[in-house]
Amino acid sequence: MNKYSEFIRILGRGPTKSRHLTREEAREAFAGALSGDMADLQIGALLLLLRYRSEDAAELAGIVEAIRDSLEMAAITEYQDLIDWPSYSAGKSRGLPWFLLAAKLLAENGHKVFMHGYNSHLENGIPTEDCLAAIDEGACINLAEASEKLSLDNFAFLPLRNFCPRILEFLQMRNLLGVRSIINTAVRLINPLHADTLFLGIFHPPYINLNREAALLLEQPRLGVIKGGGGEAERTPFKPISLFTVIDGTEEKSSWPASLKEHEQTDRIVSLDHFRDVWYGKAEDSVAFRTILGTAAQALYLKGVARDVPEAEVLARTYWEKHLSS
Repeated sequence: MNKYSEFIRILGRGPTKSRHLTREEAREAFAGALSGDMADLQIGALLLLLRYRSEDAAELAGIVEAIRDSLEMAAITEYQDLIDWPSYSAGKSRGLPWFLLAAKLLAENGHKVFMHGYNSHLENGIPTEDCLAAIDEGACINLAEASEKLSLDNFAFLPLRNFCPRILEFLQMRNLLGVRSIINTAVRLINPLHADTLFLGIFHPPYINLNREAALLLEQPRLGVIKGGGGEAERTPFKPISLFTVIDGTEEKSSWPASLKEHEQTDRIVSLDHFRDVWYGKAEDSVAFRTILGTAAQALYLKGVARDVPEAEVLARTYWEKHLSS
């Protein structure tokens, strides 16, 4: 029996004898999975057992630490004044990534934003990476290039395959296993450039507290979590929404009112041309406009630039008016 069998045994001994992995055990187990020392069969068993037992904050923190340990970080600038903004949504409910325009809006006004991601099987949407060219952006090839681009123009997007292909393989195991795994949660917490601010979107409410608990263990200075559009950090304008935060070890919650009525929903246009036209002010789309400004406002509040919700919303609108006039 190799050493990784012990972790499978701990998780799978049955309802009375099994338990969660400790943070240290999770870190060691996933170090083996990432390095290739653990057999593929064991990796599949590990992911399924972690899923079956439900996700645990200490296990999650250990897995995130193992992923960070595996990254090539030599000569990479570690930005403190930076928002890490993951994009890993999948499924049917996401359309165009308006949050990408919110991030670009912040970047235009001096706030550095690092976005990384991978989107799978979007039936009614377009992957974030595929929308970059529409706003004259492109994907970076590695962490070093992303770091350099942040220094030049405050925004960078790095596909998961270009900095952690092994984790991408684990995510794609969903096609074989039939269910999501704890990797779908961990990938949002990687924060490879050690940004001081992390802005997450989740789809299922129970993951709000899970992410906050893991962030506390990882000593993340600022974390914001919302139940966002399609599981992204994107604020819907049609209903009140709460932003759950961890600021310097303290958990808080802010309330954000709806900015549109339900009857104001319209058929959504999902095309790169429309995405581009909204960004450059050539198309009017009240839903997109409210989504972009509302999302930007939450990021500004989370970052500490705005003291309260009204101030954040005014500042976001000011940024947008400046963008259209430039």
